[in-house]
Amino acid sequence: KALQHQLKQLTRKERTHRLCTRGGMLESFLQEPERLTDDDVMLLLKLIFHRQDTQELLKKMLEREKPETP
Repeated sequence: KALQHQLKQLTRKERTHRLCTRGGMLESFLQEPERLTDDDVMLLLKLIFHRQDTQELLKKMLEREKPETP
C-alpha cells in the first residue's frame, strides 16, 4: 500500500511538472499574458487546435513510436 501511495505521488509530481512546463511554454507565445483571461486563452487554443494543419501535425506526432521509459 505504501508503494502504491509513493507511485501515485510520483505520478502527481510528474504531472504537475509537465503542466507547469507546458503552461510556461504557452505563456512565452502570448503577448501580455497577464491581460488575457482564461476564456481568452481557451478561445485561442480552440481556434488553433481546430485548424486542419494543426490536426494533421498532431496526428503525425501521436503516431510516432513512444520512447521507452527507463
